[in-house]
Amino acid sequence: MIVRRNIHTYPFKYQYVDYDAYFAPESAVLYLHVPFCIQKCGFCDYTVYINKSEDAREQYVQALQREIRAFPSQGVFPRFAVDAIYFGGGTPGILSGEQLVRLLDTCRETFQVHPDAEICVEFDPPTVTKEKVETVGEAGFNRFSIGVQSFDDNLLRICNRSHDVATAERAFQIVRSAGFTHVNLDLIFPLPNLTLETWQRSIGMAIDLEPGCVTAYGLEIWPKTAFYHDITNEKLTLPAPEAEREMYAYAIDALDAAGFHRTSSTGYYHPDRSPRYSRFLEYYWRTWPMIGFGVSSKSVIHERLYVNVKGLKRYYELVDTGRIPMDFATYLTKEQEMRRVVIRGLKMCSVSRSDFRKRFGIDIDMMFGTQLTELTELGMLANVDDDIVLTRAGQIHSTNVYERFYVEDDLSPAKPGEVKFGISELVH
Repeated sequence: MIVRRNIHTYPFKYQYVDYDAYFAPESAVLYLHVPFCIQKCGFCDYTVYINKSEDAREQYVQALQREIRAFPSQGVFPRFAVDAIYFGGGTPGILSGEQLVRLLDTCRETFQVHPDAEICVEFDPPTVTKEKVETVGEAGFNRFSIGVQSFDDNLLRICNRSHDVATAERAFQIVRSAGFTHVNLDLIFPLPNLTLETWQRSIGMAIDLEPGCVTAYGLEIWPKTAFYHDITNEKLTLPAPEAEREMYAYAIDALDAAGFHRTSSTGYYHPDRSPRYSRFLEYYWRTWPMIGFGVSSKSVIHERLYVNVKGLKRYYELVDTGRIPMDFATYLTKEQEMRRVVIRGLKMCSVSRSDFRKRFGIDIDMMFGTQLTELTELGMLANVDDDIVLTRAGQIHSTNVYERFYVEDDLSPAKPGEVKFGISELVH
């Protein structure tokens, strides 16, 4: 018989745990945005600047170093140990090898970077040189992503790309000849005027080069881009939706037949040449901590999401004060976080029921049972052991799958004081 019960704390049960593991820094990845390009592509919505001098690029590198070094002084965030660093853009490969190494060294000086961390840099084909690849390789860069987009010269001209097919093939061979196999090739569909036959040739040429990874991703049409203007004014025409589905299905089947493994709705890796698709993108899509540096970069740290300013002048002003150069931000509610975990997890082709329960304390079906049941009945999702898996049909129609988890407020116009961010809509 219990005569009297009082509470002093909750929960009532604790465990003896490993001291070093309990007090170890939390794991995160870093993203460094380099906003310089040779020319701007027709589909590009990123913050980029063209025709900038070497002095202007060096000014930015030094500011980026200052921003990285200042981050630990923002005491609201815990300490982090870094699993991956991703140099994106823009075209980070436009920097010199020495500048890229200097930025990497700054990350290592500021953060605890794991010895086996994935260090990735994006290259446009014309920026690849033997000397640069050797310089960054010796410094520890171990993943290279080359923005080919198409193995068709006419389509490259339509996209206003800075290279032709021969330049892309030469860039890939330079990286491979330097001894690197964890090399990604980017391809886009459905570009204007792209036919299924041309897409099949591009996929085939990518497979023949034997890269470690292939990213075959769907074209996004963003307002204020050249493609948006030309498509809405009927100067360019996109392939029909059925043709786009055929392109998607062909890429899945051809890459699978060539021995590539699917890791996301757009990303594939070959286990004989790469240990994984991308550790950085695993964090990005799984909504684990990601710290962004540079203009327009995004950071996701638990319930806090923020985006840096776009303009270089304002960026320099804020960095010089030692502050995070934040433009706008949000706090995720638990419901938003749950939706984010499911939507972005399905971009990684699976969501773990046990991981969801561990993270949020409830079963995923209590929150999304209706959506999961309907999508399973439609053949878009399947239950495989503990995982909810995006099927082949679900991958081809992945945008429609994600939309089942939006709420009305997500798609409504921004209210005063709000910024609508992260969703493209082409109304034509």
